[in-house]
Amino acid sequence: MTGPYVIGCDVGSQGTNAALYDADGTLVASAYETYPLSFPFPTWAEQDPDEWNAAVERACRRLVDACPGGAGAIRGISFGSQLDGMVVCGRDGRPLRPAMIWMDRRAEAQAAAVAERIDPRAFYRAVGANLDSSHAVFKALWVRDEEPGVWERATAIMPPGSYVLRHVAGVLAVDYSNASSLALLDPRTRTWSEEVLEATGIDPAMLPELGPGTGAVGTVTTAFAEVSGLDPATIVAVGCGDEMAATLGAGVYEPGEVCDVVGTAEPVCAASAEPREDPTMLVECHPHADPDAWLLENPGFVSGGNLRWWRDQFAPVERDAEAVGLGDAYDFLGQEAGRVPPGADGLVFLPCMQGAMAPEWNGAARGVFYGLTLAHTRDHMTRAILEGSAFALRDILDAMREAGLGVRRLTIVGGGAKGPLWRQIKADVTGLPVRVPVSVETTATGAAVLASVAAGVHGSVAEAVASFVAYRPDEHEPDPQARDAYEEAYRRYRAVYDALKPVFAS
Repeated sequence: MTGPYVIGCDVGSQGTNAALYDADGTLVASAYETYPLSFPFPTWAEQDPDEWNAAVERACRRLVDACPGGAGAIRGISFGSQLDGMVVCGRDGRPLRPAMIWMDRRAEAQAAAVAERIDPRAFYRAVGANLDSSHAVFKALWVRDEEPGVWERATAIMPPGSYVLRHVAGVLAVDYSNASSLALLDPRTRTWSEEVLEATGIDPAMLPELGPGTGAVGTVTTAFAEVSGLDPATIVAVGCGDEMAATLGAGVYEPGEVCDVVGTAEPVCAASAEPREDPTMLVECHPHADPDAWLLENPGFVSGGNLRWWRDQFAPVERDAEAVGLGDAYDFLGQEAGRVPPGADGLVFLPCMQGAMAPEWNGAARGVFYGLTLAHTRDHMTRAILEGSAFALRDILDAMREAGLGVRRLTIVGGGAKGPLWRQIKADVTGLPVRVPVSVETTATGAAVLASVAAGVHGSVAEAVASFVAYRPDEHEPDPQARDAYEEAYRRYRAVYDALKPVFAS
């Protein structure tokens, strides 16, 4: 390793993972710093935004100490930051209240009020996003309606990535992907949507300056250099949203490539050479981290969270075995489920434990096992959970095709990428080949790609990805026999969901 080096920071909702990379893409060191989450009331989820800044400072200090060439060899830094959050700041740049993060759903009334002024389909056409309270603009409107004293003092509203960027570089800016999570950006023109600004009553003067994720906004501030140990000449790139960074860090930026991010939730993102509209509005359209591409994206149904619930509640023997070092509980469950045939002998699981994001956005939907008989075992139920998520993935891929995108391959990242049975099930259900990057935690990698382009270490996103991303040799191809079995199983899954929609709504 000879350098130069770059740093990519994954600024998440539970902590910040910062990683130091050599120019050839070699991971040199990483540092993880946690911070708390607050849930003051049901549906609320808040954080102190200064915790993000402090975590980035501490993580960078650790990486500087680990860098073979010292601080002077680190050329650039960038961020992949949690989307759909909202920070409200006053004239002095300080936050006026805790940040509302992506899982905060208190703004249902504000979303409903906007829906009376603009049709949800017109809203979707204008900004590529659904008129849904998860998006940050509605959180800002909640502050306006419920905390008028705070709103009167507010001069700026921004996503988490912009708040961190301003702390590091002293510049208030936002890339197109983070801006899109505000649900105020026209993805076609990459400018603020006048139609939606008018419908929401947001003053565009309160919004950050727009720019590409690869754009260099300058160098780190003197203050940040002192606390982080970075050289004051370190270039800062604007950065992007965490899903976009994860997708880029998986090497997914060419049209038709799909990134399946399998964590607690399962965002699904497909690269497109142009903005597209899904007539069903199941998938949204956002600018990608790569300034020359867009993403068709579903923000993620609960997926790995269902499997963790199953492990925690119904796999005590496997958890005990893991606790004494005999293996991984998920591996044990996967081995047992592998003995069950495709389709789980007619057993269906709807992966809607916290509502549905597929086959439609439906917050009232709930998780369901259907078809249980005395012949079914726990292994059948484990397999049905894995298959249920694969069926929801197929729903999303079908919507991408409806939007005119030809999907051709899945790249799976996140903790759920580690299970070979789950990967094969997804290949069989979708009919697509499945590959896994060598590093499945790709958000910091994607941020480092942006830093390397902004700092001139690489000349383009494609060149940087070629250096930073490699894949495991065990690619999964669809099994034609299993594919046939899954056609019937998928039909049953959709029939169960459709039959239960009136029950969910009651």
